[in-house]
Amino acid sequence: MFTRSSGVLMSVSSLPGDFGIGDFSEYAERFAKDIFDMGFHRWQILPLNPVGVHNSPYDSFSAHAGNFLYIDPYGLVADGFLERRDVLPYIHNGQPYTVEYAGVKFNKRQILKRAFELNAEKIPKIIEDFERENAFWLEDYASYMALKSGFFDAPWSEWEDDIRFKREPAYSKRLAELSEYVLFFKFEQYLFWKQWRELKARVNAIGVSIIGDSPIYVSYDSADVFHNPKNFLLDNDLRMKKVAGVPPDYFSETGQRWNNPLYDYKAMEKDGFSWFSARFGRLLDIYDAVRIDHFRGFYSYFAIPSDSPTAAFGAWEKGPGEKLFKVIKKRFPNADIIAEDLGIIDGGVREFLEKTGYPGMRVFQFGFGDGDSEHMPHNYVKNSVAYTGTHDNDTLLGWLYNLNENTREYALRYCRFFGGDWGKGGKDGGSLKAMIGVLMASVSSLAIVPVQDMFGFGGDTRMNTPGVAENNWLFRIPKDYLNQIDRAFFIEVNNVYHRNNIIMRSN
Repeated sequence: MFTRSSGVLMSVSSLPGDFGIGDFSEYAERFAKDIFDMGFHRWQILPLNPVGVHNSPYDSFSAHAGNFLYIDPYGLVADGFLERRDVLPYIHNGQPYTVEYAGVKFNKRQILKRAFELNAEKIPKIIEDFERENAFWLEDYASYMALKSGFFDAPWSEWEDDIRFKREPAYSKRLAELSEYVLFFKFEQYLFWKQWRELKARVNAIGVSIIGDSPIYVSYDSADVFHNPKNFLLDNDLRMKKVAGVPPDYFSETGQRWNNPLYDYKAMEKDGFSWFSARFGRLLDIYDAVRIDHFRGFYSYFAIPSDSPTAAFGAWEKGPGEKLFKVIKKRFPNADIIAEDLGIIDGGVREFLEKTGYPGMRVFQFGFGDGDSEHMPHNYVKNSVAYTGTHDNDTLLGWLYNLNENTREYALRYCRFFGGDWGKGGKDGGSLKAMIGVLMASVSSLAIVPVQDMFGFGGDTRMNTPGVAENNWLFRIPKDYLNQIDRAFFIEVNNVYHRNNIIMRSN
């Protein structure tokens, strides 16, 4: 269980900086210092994995690799990999408070290629220890990305059969031809994890721990599936038999078809769930704590026929449940894991979660539908993590504007906000402060506020809309952000509700 404390939810990509996207620059450390000064001791981020086609960190080419977009070019200069003249800041074509992914990717990749060219002869020696320490995933990832580059970034399911099925000698011959690409992707990962570990150490030294995030599933177009097909429900042609998703819920009237491959839990159980054990081990190594997305899927998961265009014909199937978590808890008995238990949760899921002992989530915005919801702050339990909203929710202000009048009036009354303009944002957002105050006063051990709600921003800064592929993961905070946050308010609520007296453990 977490010590009573509070934190801020913000993706690394949302930091300010000179390269069009947040990265591991001085702004990350500065942000940690700023939230610490306001009484927050946790920074929850989104997954650090490489992003997929629609730039979602939950749709990645690897469960273990890092997103090259977060590498700080100035850090490469400081480490002697580049000269200052090799580093060109990104010039925005439009709104500087959003990420322009196409241009940002091109610019960062060119910088990294230059670093590779300038240090090519030294790189094998430089990354030697890193290769050995990360052998269980690095070779698979680098070879996969090299092959993907050779096939013009097409998914592996569209590659020629000799490569798709790893037939020899064609497979080894193709990799040999791409050996320079393999080395490049290893070098890129070396830079990423070197910078991340250095940043995390500095953030921890300030007094802020980092909560990471992990999707439950991996992408079909990933090194994980290409190199470990036996772990997934694939047919003899390596096509998905069924895909992951969820039935209709708060976010979607027709459900969601995620198109991730499902795990072959029976096959994985035969070797003691070694793949999951390695995955959890890595997550708990690179973060201080981790939130597992869609945790209920370990108890039972929604399986959709691969030829079904929607989630309408899916069905629930039994997951590994306690069998898997006996293995995880034996290896990591003191792990700080947050179980995302949102969506359709029945008694079986509740019992499973209680047996793991991991805290679930409570989301303020979900509390004001019908009846006396567990998401209303008076119903929170101590072993839980309370949020005003998640990365999938609208901002508090956007949510208020979209509520019907009766529900909005009740939500405001619940938080004892009477009179005044409920629709104001920014430092004058009295209704938002009232809601945040109720969350902070709750019994939940940990309270998390998305950075957009600290600003009092509207729905145009929403991070993600589930089921919608475009225009997500874009939001960034401005460089002068401290002038736009009511620091005194957050200092006060953290102090008055005893969330600012944490003693940081050493890592």
